[in-house]
Amino acid sequence: MELKKLLDDYEIGGIGDIKKHTLRFHSYRIGTVEGMLTIFAEYTSGQFPITYKGYPSGQELLIELCNLNLELREKPLKECAEILIRWSLENIHPYYHYGDDVTALEQVDNDADQYWDMLVNVIECYSISVKDMVRDLEQLYTDTMTLFAIRSLMEGKITDAQRIYGEVRVPDEKNLLHAWYRADSVHRPLVLQDFIENIPKLKMGLEYDLPTGQIQLQPVVKSVVDAAYFGLARFMAVNANALDDYGGKTNIAFCQACGKAFIKRGNRQKYCGTLECQSVRNKLKSKEYYYREKAKGKTK
Repeated sequence: MELKKLLDDYEIGGIGDIKKHTLRFHSYRIGTVEGMLTIFAEYTSGQFPITYKGYPSGQELLIELCNLNLELREKPLKECAEILIRWSLENIHPYYHYGDDVTALEQVDNDADQYWDMLVNVIECYSISVKDMVRDLEQLYTDTMTLFAIRSLMEGKITDAQRIYGEVRVPDEKNLLHAWYRADSVHRPLVLQDFIENIPKLKMGLEYDLPTGQIQLQPVVKSVVDAAYFGLARFMAVNANALDDYGGKTNIAFCQACGKAFIKRGNRQKYCGTLECQSVRNKLKSKEYYYREKAKGKTK
């Protein structure tokens, strides 16, 4: 996608159905597992991880992860590891391969200090394969832009679809727009169907909820990427309750200055809220005003 162009009026579904605890650790270290660069959470006695009930809103999470992917592009893996550590320290740990450890701790009479030391430092449950996360984020970005482009094609907005899809990196045989242009009008719906079917499928599963003692049907979510896919799917599907977790609707746009995604606060907003981008906005407004007045003969 040409990220300096505005992407208007896309509303991302909330992910309030996901109630599992997420964690923010206080420190990480970089190591290897079978020669693969890996990030490990660290636990220091008494510094318990910060716990959250569930994930951020669908809008916030998808924006964070798409922008994180753009930041990681073209970087060596060691630099990617540092970026991923920074993101995890500021947000939440990305992967939860072994269930909800917070709920498990609440149900047993274990010493919390020993519990977290065993899980984090000894068993090393909270590790991140740098190569795998970089790959997962690129795939999420590709699938997100593919779905946005499909939505534009369905609405007849061909130019928007071209802008949205411009930064997607796929071979020719997997390129949505190439397939779209090669097909005639009769077969274009089949092209859309094929590309939608290639989006990773959401998994649902039965879980026994320890606090309530009830069996529940829940989305199978073990990472921030899984959670983002769930929110994205709720947005795309008709009648899928695509509201954010705050009870309203939120529009995603891409800043015309820096290209990063942000949540729009007004229909005409084209720039994110950073000082640098607001400065670009103000300069352009001044320049446009100058030429308008000059055209009127008021400015020399």
